[in-house]
Amino acid sequence: MATQTIPEGRTEPRWPAILAVLVVFALANLLPSHYQFGPKWFSWSAVILILGVMVAVSAMPRSVLWHRIERAVVLIFGVIIGGMNIAAVLRLVGDMITHKHNYSSITLLESATVIWTVNILLFALIYWQLDRAGPEARAANEEGSPDFRFPESEEAEPGWQPHFGDYLFLAFATSTSFMAPDYSRPASRRAKGLLMLQSGISLITLFLIASRAIATLS
Repeated sequence: MATQTIPEGRTEPRWPAILAVLVVFALANLLPSHYQFGPKWFSWSAVILILGVMVAVSAMPRSVLWHRIERAVVLIFGVIIGGMNIAAVLRLVGDMITHKHNYSSITLLESATVIWTVNILLFALIYWQLDRAGPEARAANEEGSPDFRFPESEEAEPGWQPHFGDYLFLAFATSTSFMAPDYSRPASRRAKGLLMLQSGISLITLFLIASRAIATLS
């Protein structure tokens, strides 16, 4: 991109995304050790790095460099932690099928709920950074092709841009209805693939794991 600075007042607040990262970190540490996302040092390193970069963006909102670093860091760790979340789902499913675990039904239900919630927040962060080439491009009016189409972009005042809250709603609706809401339709193949993946994880978590845990409560 030719733009080296972002117009003043165009950068969206980072506190919703920061809060989402903190919730993911807190929930991941509530899981039993068998289902946690890697070693403790990785979780601490990831959250410190992501938060540090987001704070830098907040402190220097017109810096294209910090926006690009944020985009790379969030996407890399989003993919890594997302993979670990999928691995946790598979371990939980295996334990439910084989009964080779020492956890109560309540613990399994709580673990399923944590994994389901983390899934929503992770995909919200990924959608936020992928769509239209990321927050930097949207703020600099140099956005790429949309991955999701929001009605506000056509109906609202010129200059409207989606923020993290819009992608959080998209992720939440996808995990509860197993399809993209009418509010924001996927516009690219990668968006459709990500929505399918998120829906699949949610489907397994809610209907296979959670229902099994509830059925075995005594």
